[in-house]
Amino acid sequence: MGRTLDVIIDAVDAESGGATGRSKADAPEIDGEVHLRDAGHLAQGDIVRVEIEDADEHDLFGVPVA
Repeated sequence: MGRTLDVIIDAVDAESGGATGRSKADAPEIDGEVHLRDAGHLAQGDIVRVEIEDADEHDLFGVPVA
């Protein structure tokens, strides 16, 4: 937590303002995901800096850094 990672966006939920992506070390459909809040302005394929705020057994949770 507190770390900043580059994340590629895989999906955006405009209704909730959230997005899902992965770091360069994560393979799609195999490894964990990075779940973002306050990310409704992003688009699939964007690469953004994300500050990691929390983690569970498989996934990371964070917010895009302006």
